[in-house]
Amino acid sequence: MKKLFFILTLLFFPTSGFSACPEISSAPKIELYTSYGKLKYDLSKNNQQITKLAEKQGIIEKGLFASGLSTINVNMDITLKTVGDIIGKYDFCVYPTTVKLSIYYSNPTIYISKQLIPNSCEYNVVLRHEQTHQQINKTALDYFLPLFNEAAKKISTNIKPINVKNLSDIDKASAKLTEEYNKKLSPLLEFFKQELLKEQLKLDNQTNYQHENTLCR
Repeated sequence: MKKLFFILTLLFFPTSGFSACPEISSAPKIELYTSYGKLKYDLSKNNQQITKLAEKQGIIEKGLFASGLSTINVNMDITLKTVGDIIGKYDFCVYPTTVKLSIYYSNPTIYISKQLIPNSCEYNVVLRHEQTHQQINKTALDYFLPLFNEAAKKISTNIKPINVKNLSDIDKASAKLTEEYNKKLSPLLEFFKQELLKEQLKLDNQTNYQHENTLCR
C-alpha cells in the first residue's frame, strides 16, 4: 500500500498556476455517488469467442480456453457547482460550493459458454466462479469509496479559487477547477483499477483452475 500512501500524500500539495484569490473560509460539500451497475448474463458465445474477449481484457492466462468470463467498466465523473463572488480587493473569484464525485461500475456482464449444458456440474462451477468475480468487484469498490471521499476532501482544501476579470469567464474557470479535481483523483482511480485486477487474479490462477476442474469428476 506504499503507492496508495504516496498518492494520498500528493493531494496535500496545493495547485498553482491560477490567479491569486484570498482563502475561502468554507470548504465545498462533497457528494459521493456510486453504482454497481445492473448485472447481465450473456449465454450467446462459445469457448473460442469468450477466450478472445478475455484476451482483449488481459485477464486470461496464455493457452487457457475460457468457458466463462466476467467483465465490468470502471468510471469516474466529477461535477462542480461553482459560484463567483467579489472577495476583498480582488476582482471576481470563482470557487466550488459542491463537488459531486461519482465512482461507479457500468455494464457488468457474466459470459457463460453456450457449449456448457445449463444446470450441469460444469455450468454451475463456471457460474459460481464468475459470480465470485463480480462479488470481488463489489467488495473492492466498497473498500475504496471512503478513500475517494477522503481524497476529494483533501483536494478541496488545496485547489484554490480562480480570479477572473469578466463574468463571461466563470464557465471557463469552472472547467479549470473540474479539470484539477480530475487530475488529482486520476492517480487514485488508476491505483484502484490495478488493485482490483490483483484481487481478481487471486481467483484466476492455474492452481484454482485445476481445483475447479476436479469438482465435476
